[in-house]
Amino acid sequence: MSADWEAWLAARAEEVAGPAGHVALTGTYTVFEPLVVDGVPGIWDVDGGRLTVTVEPGAQLTRDGTPLTGTSYVDGDLEAPGVTVRTFVREGTPVVRTYEHAAPARAAFRGVDRYPYEPKWRVPAVFEPFTAPEPAAIPYQRDDVVREHVVPGELAFTLAGTPHRVRAFEGHGGLWFVFADATTGVSTYRPGRFVEALRTGDGYVVDFNRAYLPPCAFSDWYNCPLPPRENVLSSAVEAGEKSVLGRAHPA
Repeated sequence: MSADWEAWLAARAEEVAGPAGHVALTGTYTVFEPLVVDGVPGIWDVDGGRLTVTVEPGAQLTRDGTPLTGTSYVDGDLEAPGVTVRTFVREGTPVVRTYEHAAPARAAFRGVDRYPYEPKWRVPAVFEPFTAPEPAAIPYQRDDVVREHVVPGELAFTLAGTPHRVRAFEGHGGLWFVFADATTGVSTYRPGRFVEALRTGDGYVVDFNRAYLPPCAFSDWYNCPLPPRENVLSSAVEAGEKSVLGRAHPA
């Protein structure tokens, strides 16, 4: 097994089960007005569309190891005792997420079931950009949410002799897509899986061995996009992550 594959597995394990991994998520808070976040010092608010936090002297809330004092604009990650605080902006509104290092779900986590690595599932892909990126309304798993994603184009590839074409999104440092296939809801997570298209010297490659479960497979505090109809593959992609061991998934 290659060092690159081992490194990817290690990074994925940290992303899922590390102290601030998916299974440690204990809260997602959209900030519209002054808000107290459970387990974290300070009062969170919005000023001119930007997230702020106001803390009392001696409060243990740090950014890059430096304690915050008074009122500060917040962008990125903060640390409180036993908690990582991640902040970002979604559809113009600040969001705060808390990851408890000793979360019960983290202690109970049993791992991810996956298919064994098979080189045949690593396939070349051609990116075909649209004349102009197209907005697409993508449904999400929970609460009937629909969000607009910008689709810059399509990825074309062949699996076991069958050609496929999917709508790609920008992010994760390149292109990625959410997909369903003939294993979805049978041996793999029913809402679908994610995979990234890796840039090569003369195009892209999609390694379905690196197909991974969306964050919502690990915590109900996430809400993840579902595959658009263009991304439902007729092939059975028996590669990548299947499901979270010991966790019931949506029907």
